[in-house]
Amino acid sequence: DAEEADRLVISLEILANLANDKRLAGWDGLGLAVQAYQKRALGTVSWVADLARASNRRFMVRLVKGAYWDSEIKWAQEKGLADYPVFVRKAATDLSYRACAARLLEAKGHIFGQFATHNPRSALEVLALADGRTDFEFQKLHGMGDGLYDLLQKRLGERFSTRVYAPVG
Repeated sequence: DAEEADRLVISLEILANLANDKRLAGWDGLGLAVQAYQKRALGTVSWVADLARASNRRFMVRLVKGAYWDSEIKWAQEKGLADYPVFVRKAATDLSYRACAARLLEAKGHIFGQFATHNPRSALEVLALADGRTDFEFQKLHGMGDGLYDLLQKRLGERFSTRVYAPVG
């Protein structure tokens, strides 16, 4: 789970080790969550797609805008960093989400995109980028975005898959 900037590198190292472990050959259960608000998000998505191709695997990649934005800002301030590891403007995060979604969809066959969003514009952008494809899913927090996903389900029917999740921690 590449949710925190300080744990991103170790998360990617673990993923690479697992992807190249011969004992896991043929198993496509590996996955990663990527926070689009991280400035390294697009590079992370590209790296994961390259790893999937190189290891002949299909990874699940859950793209979220970000869950710990305020914490990341505070941790960077506490460390006295000159910059933040996350975008500080919502428009930049939205653009990053779209760019990452496009990159995930480009990795057809190697990445199963899981697009977590409650934002109508982001959901519609993913649908436009997918251009009729159905080899991905949307994800939503339990109790959030019900109206958006009910409407999309009504309009798109079986071409549309949504997973409901409830984080615990």
